[in-house]
Amino acid sequence: MITPKPGTETIFSFFTEDDSYFPTEQQVMLNFQVHNLDEKLVHLEHLGVPLEKKKEEYGKFTWIKVPEGRLVELWEK
Repeated sequence: MITPKPGTETIFSFFTEDDSYFPTEQQVMLNFQVHNLDEKLVHLEHLGVPLEKKKEEYGKFTWIKVPEGRLVELWEK
């Protein structure tokens, strides 16, 4: 068995169907960990990537919208 190096793990989180966290039209969301969310947001803004959700107060999370219209979550650990 191969053990991943710390910080390179893939994590799956499951939510119930009636959870209000996700938009109802999107059942799955990719979530990427970034080293510096503020820096990443400046870069994405420069590229014209739409920010769909402001940073959360309880942690550093935000959503962006990819060209296909799906939401992707970015978070800083």
